[in-house]
Amino acid sequence: MSGFGDAPVFLDVTRLLHRLTRRRMPTGVDRVCLAYVRHFHHRAQAMVIWGGVAVGLSPPASVALFDGLAGWEDGQRVASLEGILGGLLKWPLRAVPAGSWVLNMGHSGLDRRSYLGWLRRKNIRLLVMVHDLIPITHAQFCQAGAAERHVRRMDLILGAAEGIVSNSRHTAEMLDDHARQVGAAVPPVAVIPLGAKKYWTACEAEPGAVAEPYFVMVGTLEPRKNHAFVLHLWQRMLDEWSAAEIPHLLVIGQIGWMCGGVVHRLMTDERLKQRVHLMTDCDDARLGHYLRHARAMLFPSHAEGYGLPLLEAMDLGVPVLASPLPVFREMAGLVPDYLDLGDEDAWLGAIQDYAQPANARREAQLHRLRGFSVPSWSDHFSEFENFVSRL
Repeated sequence: MSGFGDAPVFLDVTRLLHRLTRRRMPTGVDRVCLAYVRHFHHRAQAMVIWGGVAVGLSPPASVALFDGLAGWEDGQRVASLEGILGGLLKWPLRAVPAGSWVLNMGHSGLDRRSYLGWLRRKNIRLLVMVHDLIPITHAQFCQAGAAERHVRRMDLILGAAEGIVSNSRHTAEMLDDHARQVGAAVPPVAVIPLGAKKYWTACEAEPGAVAEPYFVMVGTLEPRKNHAFVLHLWQRMLDEWSAAEIPHLLVIGQIGWMCGGVVHRLMTDERLKQRVHLMTDCDDARLGHYLRHARAMLFPSHAEGYGLPLLEAMDLGVPVLASPLPVFREMAGLVPDYLDLGDEDAWLGAIQDYAQPANARREAQLHRLRGFSVPSWSDHFSEFENFVSRL
């Protein structure tokens, strides 16, 4: 295999199987892992951490598993995939051969000392992707213990990885800062932007109608995504604007952590529910439909390592109103309208403008969008293969 020589290549799918068996929808990190599944479909074998032990699947079992995972991404019902997973248990599992390459793109197991011992014992050549350092740099938005676990992941990566893929310059800079703080050297790093989704399946059934104009917010419900801020904006609209002026909002995402107050409001505040609609099980076909008809995507995050939904919206020609994060400017340049999170009136003014038909401000962003090209997965993997060939 080019770049990898004659050594076997294994793709760690532990994270994907864990989330699939919990009946979750793919998140941004999952989408990245699934892109690697598609790219390495017939070029790598699958491996999982099973009971704390790393085991590999045979090539035929790996292809069957990769096919099932592709179906999960495409919106196939989880129940129909469980038969595939059950069938895989009948295939013989085997040890990952010494000297193999292991691609861990989802951070699975990297916080465990046993993983490091296995790498060294088997002389495994580890390639990882670092998605962000948010649990370390913004621990206030994460679950208890997340910072400590992420420090252990970064320590293992810095000490044992053959190479690191970083999704952005911003993430690479955060990794460099962390390495300096802990006195560690950084393995070879390639900054390779993630690809935007290039295909959107059509809805088999007409999705539920949403009164226009409306805006969308896409992402797991968790404090970092700043849903509370947006709900506050809509509460101000309800209090200060006439009913005819208030647009609708689609909150599309799974329930995450530390968001009980936000979820409670979305489920019980009858006045808010007239304008704000929560969708926790929106598949990609419906997501694409709702994005295409939105006045804009709202992305008021406190921190991001990349922000894949932003690029996917832009790829569909959907304007974006975003917080002024360095990584957003790196990815999207001057195309979105960036709004300070401390200026509620600026956000309300932008939403009011974008809700209007043929609004000049929105038309200006649509014009900027026409000159913008989002990264592709084919470009990503071309750069990835070049990186591997240099290791």
